[in-house]
Amino acid sequence: MSDISTGGFLAGKKTYITAITGIVGALGAYLVGDMNLIEAFQVVWPLISVAFLRKGIAAGR
Repeated sequence: MSDISTGGFLAGKKTYITAITGIVGALGAYLVGDMNLIEAFQVVWPLISVAFLRKGIAAGR
């Protein structure tokens, strides 16, 4: 049970999985035509920033 409370096998990877899922979703919406390129970029940029911020925080430990 304590394994679940500490994140289990996804410990430290949830942020990256969330960012990748958002990027794939934005790319899919662009390819389908639900978003234009600017809107897709406005979605992808913060997701990439969060992933790099998480990487920097993890490296600083």
